[in-house]
Amino acid sequence: TTYGAVPNGYAGFNWTDFTYMDSAWYTANYAPAGSGYLNGTVSGNNVAFTGPWGQSGPTSSGTFSISSPTAFILTSAYVTAAWYDDLNVEVIGYNGSTKVYDNNYTVNETAPSLITFNYNNITSVKFTSSGGTWVGPYGDGYHALALDNITVSAVPEPSTYVAGAMLLLPFGASALRNLRKSRKV
Repeated sequence: TTYGAVPNGYAGFNWTDFTYMDSAWYTANYAPAGSGYLNGTVSGNNVAFTGPWGQSGPTSSGTFSISSPTAFILTSAYVTAAWYDDLNVEVIGYNGSTKVYDNNYTVNETAPSLITFNYNNITSVKFTSSGGTWVGPYGDGYHALALDNITVSAVPEPSTYVAGAMLLLPFGASALRNLRKSRKV
């Protein structure tokens, strides 16, 4: 498939207004002069982008989100502006309805930017793009983003920390005992 909506449930997440496409196919058929979609493809041919697909390609810009009923960690992603340089990208992480992260980044059309988020214990993340300088020749008015290699993981259960601490406890006690022995004169 050359393009389509990122389906809810993909990688265990709900995707709102995210689409994927084969960026080489898109460039050949819709943007022969190039775009941030092709420039933002880091691995493979597919890249996710913000907005639905219309008759002539991506048609929207605005707010797009990834969510899950269970908490997750958004570690990083390669983010590229599709048509604008100095595009502002606001990324907000929520735990339920509580905003816990809110950062702004600037990305360009010419190359992907690896953004390290380290948003821990969130249940949704919202991307909003705006501003910038249109670089043409396509996409005027579409502040779309290309995203690739989005790195997310589950939040470890509290029992994982307890089990890890229990495993380390004998080593800590042994080290403390050795420290006390080494101080005796």
